[in-house]
Amino acid sequence: MGILSFFNEFGKVKFQQAGQSITQAIVAWDPETATQAEIEEMIGQLDKITQEAGQALTMYQREQKEADAIHGSYDRYMQAAQLLNSQSEQSKQSGNTSKAQSLEQSLNKLLDDMERMKPEVEREVREAEEAKEYYAEVRGLAETSADKLKQARSQLEQARRDMKRAEVDKQRAADRAVRSERLAGLRQDTSSMGIALQAMNKQAEEARAKAQASDLKAKLLAPTEQKHDDNIKAALEIVAGPSHLRLEPPNASDRLRRLQLTS
Repeated sequence: MGILSFFNEFGKVKFQQAGQSITQAIVAWDPETATQAEIEEMIGQLDKITQEAGQALTMYQREQKEADAIHGSYDRYMQAAQLLNSQSEQSKQSGNTSKAQSLEQSLNKLLDDMERMKPEVEREVREAEEAKEYYAEVRGLAETSADKLKQARSQLEQARRDMKRAEVDKQRAADRAVRSERLAGLRQDTSSMGIALQAMNKQAEEARAKAQASDLKAKLLAPTEQKHDDNIKAALEIVAGPSHLRLEPPNASDRLRRLQLTS
């Protein structure tokens, strides 16, 4: 096979596959209309076959009529030839020679006509038989198509129901798959929630640790309170001035002393 022939056949196969894909898509899209379209197509095919059968019947009837006509003529010629032959023999037996010769001449002419007619008779009979066979063949095809059409509705309806059931099963399987995926998603979400909770707890711990670190830093950086002995403390109190000038809030004794001084 040449390369051009290969691509030609390849293209035919791809075209057929594309046609099948388109048909499948149409059936899946609208099975009701597709079913009716299939019925209508079968009716159209039956119409063509029955029309052909009608034409075949007409042709057969015409051929049969012509065959019957020429065959009837041939039969009459045969009967006439037999009669002439009988009359000629009788004339010979009766001694009427001239009449016998005349009858024999007529018989010979008739036999000549019959010999020329015989092939035509055979042809007409053969054509009538062929037309009959063709009509029977087309009629048989029409009857088969009619039977298929009668069964087509129930078969297509059954196929449509099977397709719907298959589609339902497909959807149910898809739903089960989705539920399984959702279940897996929930498990994953739960796991993610645990991870998030751990992350938040860890972040809280880190925040508390930072707060404690900040508090510790503040304490460490605060001025150190010096510790003095009693002599130093007394001296510091004297230089600090009267207690009422101190920043610290006065106690009850100090308040009483101030009132006594001003009275």
